[in-house]
Amino acid sequence: MDDAGPARVYRRQRRRPPQAALLPLIFLANAALQTIHTRHALPVWWTPVALAAFVAIGVWGVLAEWRAHTVVTARGITRQGPLRARTWAWSAVYDIRIENTGNQPLNVHPRWPAYLYDSEGRRFLLPQINEWQLADPYAEVGALREAAWRYGMPYGQRAETEARILRQAGRRRGWQWASVAAVVVFGLMMLVALAEDVAGRPASLFLLLLVIPLAAFGLLGLLLAEYCAARALRLPR
Repeated sequence: MDDAGPARVYRRQRRRPPQAALLPLIFLANAALQTIHTRHALPVWWTPVALAAFVAIGVWGVLAEWRAHTVVTARGITRQGPLRARTWAWSAVYDIRIENTGNQPLNVHPRWPAYLYDSEGRRFLLPQINEWQLADPYAEVGALREAAWRYGMPYGQRAETEARILRQAGRRRGWQWASVAAVVVFGLMMLVALAEDVAGRPASLFLLLLVIPLAAFGLLGLLLAEYCAARALRLPR
C-alpha cells in the first residue's frame, strides 16, 4: 500500500454461476407476463407501475453486477455501489469480516461475502470480495485487515460496538422474517380475492394485494426486529 494510489481494486473478474443470472431473469419475465396477462382484472394504474418496477429492478441488478466494486488505498476504503460511492478513512472502520450467508441450494448469491463495519457498528457490503471473485476470500480479507491496522484501523474488539452489531443483526433477521410473512399474507389475499370473484362479490384489489401485505410487513417488521434484536443480545457468545 502507498499513498499515491490504490493498493487493490476488487472488480468483477469471474463469471457468476449461470443460475445466479438466469433465475432472476426468469422470475422478472414471468412476473411481467403475468402482469400484462391479467391487466384487465387489475386497476388501470397497476400494470404500468408494476412494469416500471420490474425495469428498475433489472437496471439495478445490471449496475450492481458491472459497476459495483471496492477500492482499497492507504488512506481508506471506498465502496462503489450501483449508483453512488462511499469512502471510509481507516480510523472510521471498526472491522472487515467474511460472513456466512447460510446454505443456498440454488447458489444465486455469494455464500461468503465481505462486510465493512464502521465505528457505530453499521454493516456495509463490500462488492466483489467473495468466493465468486476470489480463490480464498478469507486469506484476502485477513491480509487486508493486517494492512488496515498498520494504516490506522483500530485494533481489537469493543464491547459496545459488538453489542450494536448484534442488535443490528437481530433487526435484519426480524425484517427478513417479516418479508416472508408478507409474501404469505399476499398469497392469502390473492386467494381471498379469487374467492370473492367466484362468489360474485366485488373486492378491492388495492386493499387486498397492496395495503394489507404492506401493513403486515411494516407491523411485523417492527415487532420482529425488536424481538430478534433483544434475543440476539441474550444468546451466549
